[in-house]
Amino acid sequence: MELFTESKYSECYIHYRPQVMAYIRARISHSEDAEDLTQDVFEQIWRCRNQVRIDTLQNLVYTVMRNTVVDYKRRHYVRRERVEMQESYYAKCCGNTVEEEVLLKELKAVHNRMVSRLPEKRRQVYSLYFYKGMSYASIARELSLSERTVGGHLMWAYRSVRTGLDEIYHYNIG
Repeated sequence: MELFTESKYSECYIHYRPQVMAYIRARISHSEDAEDLTQDVFEQIWRCRNQVRIDTLQNLVYTVMRNTVVDYKRRHYVRRERVEMQESYYAKCCGNTVEEEVLLKELKAVHNRMVSRLPEKRRQVYSLYFYKGMSYASIARELSLSERTVGGHLMWAYRSVRTGLDEIYHYNIG
């Protein structure tokens, strides 16, 4: 088996970068994000270079490229869904009156309390993902966790926070 050396990696980058960039730009509207995602594709290939086989390199590049775009879009939709959920809560209970503004402050305080009650790692993952907009991979690297563990922490944190907000919302509004 031929080794995937640094020079082979450079050849791979030079050869496939234009194709990867074109694919990502066709699917991602922000050119800066497309550039970052293109770099992410090649960074991921470099990180797994010990397992790369030259004869399947093209398939690997295309697979990593597609998965990178899918992950980006999933994060984008999750963020948008979160914003819509918050707006929905705020629209149902909050507006321009003093009473509604008080309810909004209470809801935000409850949200902060729910987040503060999460176990430490789960709270860190939740904060990095929702407040700083970091990807699963970035959080995993920063906290020395696997991406799957990050996803699990986010799922449970999201459920806990949502349940707490639902209970307060129904108590105050319903």
